[in-house]
Amino acid sequence: MVIAADVVGRSGKRFRKLAVDTCCDPGRLVKNVKRRVHILNWITSYGSRDLVEDFIAGVTVGLTIIPQSLAYAPLAGLPPQYGLYAAYMGALVYIIFGSVKEVSVGPTSLMALLIVQYTTDKPMEYAILLAFLVGIVELLMGIFKLGFLVSFIPIPVTSAFTSATSIIIIGTQLKNLFGIPTKGNGFFTTVYRIATNLSETNVADLLLGLFGCAFLLSIQQVTKIQINTETPRGKFLKKFLWYLSLSRNALIVLISSVLAYIWHSNGSSVPFKLSGKVTPGIPGFEFPIYDVHNGNETIPYWQVVRELGSSIILTPMVAILANVSIAKAFTTGKIVDASQEMIALGLCNIVGSFFSAMPTCGAFTRSAVSHSSGVRTPLAGLYSASMVLLSLSLLTPYFYFIPKTTLGAVLICSVMFMIDLKIAKTFWKASKIDGMCWTGCFLCSLFAGVEVGLLFGIFIGILGLLKVWVRPMIQQESVSREELRYLKYRPEVGLFFPAVDYLRTEIVASAIEQPLPIVLDCSAIFGLDHTSSKGLEELRKELDRMELKLILLNLRDDLKLKLEALNTDCQLIFWKNEDEAANARDLVISIRK
Repeated sequence: MVIAADVVGRSGKRFRKLAVDTCCDPGRLVKNVKRRVHILNWITSYGSRDLVEDFIAGVTVGLTIIPQSLAYAPLAGLPPQYGLYAAYMGALVYIIFGSVKEVSVGPTSLMALLIVQYTTDKPMEYAILLAFLVGIVELLMGIFKLGFLVSFIPIPVTSAFTSATSIIIIGTQLKNLFGIPTKGNGFFTTVYRIATNLSETNVADLLLGLFGCAFLLSIQQVTKIQINTETPRGKFLKKFLWYLSLSRNALIVLISSVLAYIWHSNGSSVPFKLSGKVTPGIPGFEFPIYDVHNGNETIPYWQVVRELGSSIILTPMVAILANVSIAKAFTTGKIVDASQEMIALGLCNIVGSFFSAMPTCGAFTRSAVSHSSGVRTPLAGLYSASMVLLSLSLLTPYFYFIPKTTLGAVLICSVMFMIDLKIAKTFWKASKIDGMCWTGCFLCSLFAGVEVGLLFGIFIGILGLLKVWVRPMIQQESVSREELRYLKYRPEVGLFFPAVDYLRTEIVASAIEQPLPIVLDCSAIFGLDHTSSKGLEELRKELDRMELKLILLNLRDDLKLKLEALNTDCQLIFWKNEDEAANARDLVISIRK
């Protein structure tokens, strides 16, 4: 808490100083505005070629984001149209503030799964208020440059979290695939209820769902067909198959919806469970700070905030991690301004919450589609957002006929390739801490929830860091120079209060076995606190009682002065380098006598 307050305090001072300097320097003002309003950096050089390629990329992403949004909103426990609200607003805001052209901001399976953990059986307004609060946290983290907090989420935790989340999503969609009505949202709960109610399986839903999965997986592979691209016909065919693969989600939704519509038009009962009525139109502007009405009950705004609890911190952390990871993946060789990405993502969520959007972040699959489509600038988001707005205005009556099992198949096929269990073996080989982080996060996510799994994985990782500081590796060697012999110790990662007692115990135990002078190599010590300074003086006194001397080697001058200031009767011996051992020969011999 103290460290966080100190960081925020120092960030606040830098922010105030920057504000004063900026007011006095118009050139710096322009530079800072361009840095934060990122559209100003490229809009003046925007050309016709950029327009064409952004249009192609935007339309391609639009064909992907519409069916995904319709699937992700129910996964979050919301009506389908709420996914579309998040899809267009996030894209529009990111055009102005986003710094990575490939990033496609909108609803994601990861955000949907986090949302449902905290909003299950609650009014949908909870998700909208969460989007606003998440945006505020992300914006503040960007302003105060707190992105370093994301560094505490190690790669094994990210990998385990992604795999566990994908498995949970697949598990929760099995109810749609089998057509079995169940309220279970957890993986094991859903699997158990499906297993105990297999007799209620809707055969039509199951067959359509399996067909949808087979169709999506097959179309995904068409790009691997060997084609001679030396001819114009081959080039056209290759490009056609590529677009066919990218639009597979939209195609399966279209095919199944048309089938359901024809069935309905003929006066027959549609055998599939359909998405149902989707509210048409674009939501109006509403400031997202209000009391929530749940039937006859009115829930005050601050009570809603308390009920959302840790999601207000956890959700933005995960969203920022996803966005920064995507940015780094597609900007090889370039420096990613993590603070700017936080600010952009925060504004996407804040503005989106004014228009009933759920929490959003960048989606790796859509960003990969955008990259493959040759996107030139973030303006591609304008065209994908336009497609979403058109669908909200014109196509919502037809969304009624989208089978739920089709959306389930889209989700399952979107995340199934993100599961990587084999990598656990690699982590265990690399480090026990890495292996424990992966295993702990993976199992906790499945059994206790993704938020608990993520926090537990981070906790294990931090314990690994603490172990390094509390029990540092200490190199030990016995040095002989002519008639001079001494024991040399070198702590690997500095010396602060958690480690000083451990160091004292190790040195005293060795000195009892081998009564030789002790040389402590301080070349890796870059700081000393009060406890460690006093600890070194206590170690010196213990060795004095054993008629041995403690010599500090390679200690920085500023730390030497600090030691002498804290210990007014300091009798420590300092060597600037090991060559001074020759000058200390008589001293050491006299000690041994």
